[in-house]
Amino acid sequence: MEIKESIRNYIKTELVNNKDHQALSDSDQLIESGVIDSLGIMKLIGFLEDNMSVQIDDMELVPENFSSIDAITSLVEKKIA
Repeated sequence: MEIKESIRNYIKTELVNNKDHQALSDSDQLIESGVIDSLGIMKLIGFLEDNMSVQIDDMELVPENFSSIDAITSLVEKKIA
């Protein structure tokens, strides 16, 4: 499964609890719109580390890296490269 698709599916199935957010686009602002909060980010990091074989460093725990599906995908792709 493609990285972006896997991240999108995880967010939609595990983190989104509001039906209004089910139609997320890859550029939607996840934190600003309330789709994910700090607990959601921690769950997402666990998912990324377990399923993408990456280690998210403390220095990378900034809102910019988790602001959208595109941003999260970019972070993971950089870590894999």
